Amino acid sequence: MAYAYLAVSPSSMRGQFEKMAAAASNKITSTKDFKYPEIEEQALQFILDSCESSISKYNKFLQASGSLDLDVTSPKQLNRRLFLKRLAVDLCTSERRILYRAQYILRRQLRDMRDGELRAFKLFDGVRNFFK
Repeated sequence: MAYAYLAVSPSSMRGQFEKMAAAASNKITSTKDFKYPEIEEQALQFILDSCESSISKYNKFLQASGSLDLDVTSPKQLNRRLFLKRLAVDLCTSERRILYRAQYILRRQLRDMRDGELRAFKLFDGVRNFFK
């Protein structure tokens, strides 16, 4: 999240760049007070875009590697190269699954943030209309 804040932060937040960079590089251990609500939505969108980009790259890799449905229980039955290819495909499939889950969570968070903003605007309009 710290890297995402750094990536999307406007130049007006120049004074915070060093703190963000330190947090992004894990040089500081306490991230309790490390929130920037004014750019949180952009940071989450940046992470979501990165996830979606990575998912498409994984899909391309998995399509290019073909269907390696080699149902072999012992790696000794395959030569080393095929075994390593199978491990790479399995690893990519697992990582892609993790990215899909992260994508789902990020979309929900963004939707909830946007719904909260809409509710706040509606509430504000309701209060404003009340006093008219």
